[in-house]
Amino acid sequence: MSKLTPAKKKIMVALSPKLFAFGGGTKPVSQLLFNKYDTDQSGLISVAELRFLCYDMGYFLSDAQLDWARTLIDKDGSGEISYAEFSAWWQNPLRFDHLLLSDEQLSKLRRITDLFRSFDRKNRGELDKKEFEELFKELIKEKLMEENQANQFDEIDRSHDGNINFNELIAWFYDQGVLQKMGVLPEKKDD
Repeated sequence: MSKLTPAKKKIMVALSPKLFAFGGGTKPVSQLLFNKYDTDQSGLISVAELRFLCYDMGYFLSDAQLDWARTLIDKDGSGEISYAEFSAWWQNPLRFDHLLLSDEQLSKLRRITDLFRSFDRKNRGELDKKEFEELFKELIKEKLMEENQANQFDEIDRSHDGNINFNELIAWFYDQGVLQKMGVLPEKKDD
């Protein structure tokens, strides 16, 4: 084996894994991307900033897909994406597959939206506990949820404000596998 020349040693030091985002003193890739696309440095990514991020990554989202992306990623329904929400989405290897929905998948998603809106009688974008219980019964009737799935209002209410907004419901549906069961998202692949 040949000895390393000083030039090769410099290259090896420069390419040392501890200098990449996977370790050492650098930030994770998700933080670097978040900071790059948080162009107004608000600590949040807006829908417009998310669109640019996805487009730069090779995924142009239609308006409907962008609305879905915001709903899927913005788990607390604040209207903007925090770093914690972004990081959770970014760590999923199917992150872009879950955003690029076909017309058929979007149609299935509209079914959930229509059900939610039918119980949001005050048109506030959120349901109180009683309204949610009515929705839950309808979800069972529509065979979107099973009776043995616990109605965990407090678990679903991620913002802990006493109401469940649409994004919180979608996040819970994702966690429960409802979106996969309906064919809105692809089935999770076992590793």
